[in-house]
Formats: sequence, C-alpha cells, structure tokens
Amino acid sequence: MKNRDLIVFHGLPLLMVLFPFIWFAIVGNDRLLKGEAGIIENLTVVFLVVAIGYCISSISLSNRLGLPGLLRAWLFIMILGSAYFALEEISYGQHMFGWGTSESWKELNDQDETNLHNVHAIFDQVPRALLTLAILVGGVVLPLYRHFRGIELSLDSRLYWQWPTMDCVTIGLLVILIRPVLSVVDFEFINPGETKENLFALFILLYCVSIQFRLKRRLVPDDEMAQA
Repeated sequence: MKNRDLIVFHGLPLLMVLFPFIWFAIVGNDRLLKGEAGIIENLTVVFLVVAIGYCISSISLSNRLGLPGLLRAWLFIMILGSAYFALEEISYGQHMFGWGTSESWKELNDQDETNLHNVHAIFDQVPRALLTLAILVGGVVLPLYRHFRGIELSLDSRLYWQWPTMDCVTIGLLVILIRPVLSVVDFEFINPGETKENLFALFILLYCVSIQFRLKRRLVPDDEMAQA
C-alpha cells in the first residue's frame, strides 16, 4: 500500500478520533469544538461536500473508461444521499443564516429547527441504523473476510466498483466502535452523536475517494498506451 493511501484511509480517520483530545489539550475548553456551529459539525458538512465533488469527478472518469451505467447511477445516489445529509446538518441553511422556525414546524420538530431528522425516527434513527449496518457488513466484515480468505474482487462482478475495499476498514471500525466506547468512557469535550455523524461523513468521503483511486488506477494504463 502506498504511503498516500496509508495517510488518507488510515491516518485521517485516526486523526479525526484524536482531534478532540488534541484540541482540548491545547485550548483547554470545548467552546469551538461542539455544538451546531462547532468544528466537528462543520467538518461533517465539509466531508460531505468534498465527497460530492469526488462522486462528480468519478462519474466523469467512468464515462472515459466506458463503464456500465450502474456505477454512474450509484454515484448519483451517493451525491443525493450526501447532499441530504449535509443539508440536514445545517438545517438547510438555518444555522448559517439564522432564520427562525415557524410555530407550526416547532410543533413537529423537537429542536425547533428546519430539518427532518428531528421530526421523526424514520428520518433519523432509522437511516443511522441502516447506515451503521451497511458499514458493518459492507465496509468491515466483507472486506476483512475477503482479505483473510485471499479473495479478490472480480472485475466481472456487476458491483465490482461499489464494494468497499480494505481502504474503508479503519474508518468503518471507528464508526462501529465509537458509540460503545463513549458510552463506557465519558469525555466532557466529546459529543457522541456529533462524533458519530462526523465519522459517518468521513466514511462516505473515504469510500468515494477509494472508488476514484481505483478508477484512476484503471485509467492510467490506457492513457500510457495512448501516448506510446
């Protein structure tokens, strides 16, 4: 594995977990760290916006490679999901522009925000549970199973590009373990919910990055042959 891949796929997730500890050790308080306008929440949105950028770039690469439309459709779904996640995090701009919440919406939203995830569990707990399960099975269990069994992903598989690889295992494990760990060991400067959302977003980003890296590795030989 290249040093770049080690830093991106394994170093960055570990840095994000350690970041609150480093911040608190240097600054001594968590005023800028937690909350709706805090660094962790803002980084969550940044990760998702960057993920959308990678998806758009990967759609272009898949066109150059002449790959089936299934991958482009999946990347478009990732764009929609990431956009929804990011917009919900900023309450569709309420946290940025500071508009109020109507009385009728306050009756539905338990945090008086213009978003859906505080309205009903189907917009919050259900997507969280499904995403956690998908990360556990697709991002951790299956890559580790293939790795230890020596099973290579086949290019003939219709879902070859969509399957997460070992690149996503570190961030996947952190997503799964962070909440149980923080339920046992309480750190006042860490909000468990915000931290897990941040790791969700980082998983999505690194998953999108891994797809693009694989597409680029596939494209390079073709480019070299064209220049020969």
